Amino acid sequence: MIHSHLPLYIEIDLALLLMSVLLCLFTWLAGLCVSPFTKNKLNLPSITLYSGSRFPIWLDQVYTMAFIMYFAWSSGYSHFNSAGEPRDMENAVYGIEMVLSNLLIYLPMLVRYATLPRWQKPALPVGKSLLYIFGALMTIYCITVMLEICGLFRLLTDKTGAPMMQNVLEMMYYGDTYTRICLIISAVIVAPICEECCFRGFLYNSLKRYSGPFAATLASGLVFSAVHTALLQFIPLAVFGWVMCFVYERTRRLWVPIAIHMTFNAISTAVVLIYGVPTV
Repeated sequence: MIHSHLPLYIEIDLALLLMSVLLCLFTWLAGLCVSPFTKNKLNLPSITLYSGSRFPIWLDQVYTMAFIMYFAWSSGYSHFNSAGEPRDMENAVYGIEMVLSNLLIYLPMLVRYATLPRWQKPALPVGKSLLYIFGALMTIYCITVMLEICGLFRLLTDKTGAPMMQNVLEMMYYGDTYTRICLIISAVIVAPICEECCFRGFLYNSLKRYSGPFAATLASGLVFSAVHTALLQFIPLAVFGWVMCFVYERTRRLWVPIAIHMTFNAISTAVVLIYGVPTV
């Protein structure tokens, strides 16, 4: 089905998605081209599938970029086909089979990250971990509140017709009990683990290997935000991605951004279910 006239917000979403993926690819390719001439290479451990096995670095790099491009294409194609039409909540189906399918899509990432050689810093104190989690959440919420106060969300809604609430949150708010349970499992447990493994564990590390932490943080955060195809949440989600990269870089532990992501999604979900207000 081809739509000749898409709502403005969908066109902007798709443009942001395309530009973010191109920036990610440019960052990756530029790093690869420049790396032979630089002295300080940010080498990371080789990927292992089992004890004693080795994957060449180029396979790790290509695998990650191919996965991101597929993920972006899938998200953009679905958003394009929706054409901004209101979702029929009575016919919307989201069951445990979709939760499992989402998990299976990320399974190669989960397996490969779980088999990475240890490259962690010394033990991270519980107090410091909690401080990172609290600080990250406060940063994200403060920026979101500032954008709301300055009227950016309302302006974007008025000018582009962008919905205030993401589709998944609408389904959670209007869906039946079974749909809500499946969405809560997906949003609070499956998505944080899978997305952090993909965007921080793999994409960030792949870009950082030759391009450095700043460029890797910028590009991976933008792609993470763009694939959600939610115009009003683009800036907050980009900040979210950047903060997660910062926390991951400082702690060298993926469970810390996973915990932040779980907490953030749990709070957003609770607000929608209790108050029914749009949240990021």
